[in-house]
Amino acid sequence: MKKTILLLAALPTVAAGATTDWTDDVKKALIAYEDDSTFIRKVNFTYREQWQMAAVQPNGSNGLHLKDGASPFNSEFRRSWIGLNVMAETGTQFNVIGRIGGLPSRSSYSGGRTKRNFTYTDIYSLWVKQNISAVPGLSIKAGKFAPQFTTDFRMSNASIPCVERSFVANQFGLDTNWGVEINYTTPDKANVVYIEVMANDRACASKSLGRDDVYRDGRGLKGEFGWEDKCFMIIGGTHKFDITDDGYQAVSLEYMHDFNNAYHGRRSPGANNYGFGFKDALSLGYELKQGKLTFRANAVAAFEQQAGYGSNNVGIQLQPVYSIHPQVDLVFRYNGMTGDGACKLGADRYICTQTTAATWVDSLHAFYFGVDLYASAKNKDAAKLMFGAEYVTSRKGGSDYYNGWEFTTAIRFNF
Repeated sequence: MKKTILLLAALPTVAAGATTDWTDDVKKALIAYEDDSTFIRKVNFTYREQWQMAAVQPNGSNGLHLKDGASPFNSEFRRSWIGLNVMAETGTQFNVIGRIGGLPSRSSYSGGRTKRNFTYTDIYSLWVKQNISAVPGLSIKAGKFAPQFTTDFRMSNASIPCVERSFVANQFGLDTNWGVEINYTTPDKANVVYIEVMANDRACASKSLGRDDVYRDGRGLKGEFGWEDKCFMIIGGTHKFDITDDGYQAVSLEYMHDFNNAYHGRRSPGANNYGFGFKDALSLGYELKQGKLTFRANAVAAFEQQAGYGSNNVGIQLQPVYSIHPQVDLVFRYNGMTGDGACKLGADRYICTQTTAATWVDSLHAFYFGVDLYASAKNKDAAKLMFGAEYVTSRKGGSDYYNGWEFTTAIRFNF
């Protein structure tokens, strides 16, 4: 407890009545140009960095799941991104983010030996958004961007309160994808509806590396595009109510459909399983923000899993976050899923790296306990230190399969 108090004392704070702090100064320094009297109104750079480490500890006899020669520990630069935003007088916004991934600090274990990740660079996002002046609140976006499906994926990865997204969200394996989004937000920001049609260029389950147009390992700008086996669609909306100065409530509903032509365990010649791993999925979300408490709940139902036997999946996520100090949040998250061979244990980042546990199981439960420390009380996501411990238990083939702890720590910067 004394160490925590000392750490909090060392964190920069926002003085009473202050309008800016050091994070505002950093953001201001990243503005390359700003002038409301010219066609180009604003040009600014963005920067995001995350380093994290983890220790996977299978319980008891589950220690046999640890890969031969593998350490329970791993670490990596999870994100290293630099981006550019350009805003124009016409209500046009251009965004591009480049990332460095796979930096050679994270280990993988195969054939009884340790290997380091290779480093790559690619484009995380590249899009143009146009506000339609004739209909205030209506916009069209085209390019490469993150899909909006589940409560987790509607939040920026700089804003999620846990070190990693949940099992419920990560089972869909959604990354940025090429597509078009039409979005309408009412002037009071209380209602949002949108539709996205995306040609996914990141392989979910399997792919044929022999095809000359293959998008290898989901990196770069090249992609396979085609309506029959590459496209998926999302229709969604959010409604906020009970809006006060102290908080609000919100409900959301999303439907996602994959136009892939390989289901029920069958594979059509030449078809790659791109997309989110199921034929259809529904997500129902609820959010409550009241004073120091933020509570999010998300229920999902996913149908006809592609990698296995076409089985269905039902999952739930419960996530309260309570602020005990302007610069300290306590985080809890529960994930529960059930489905015959359709619950993605491999959605966890390190269980699949360090252990021999299968990707898909019949059911799982995960309990996350975390503490987030913020360097700025005003801009909490600008710089934070995160600690998390998650206990996972699962069943497969009618018996206990994998259970154990995962301990993670992350330092995240977002400007």
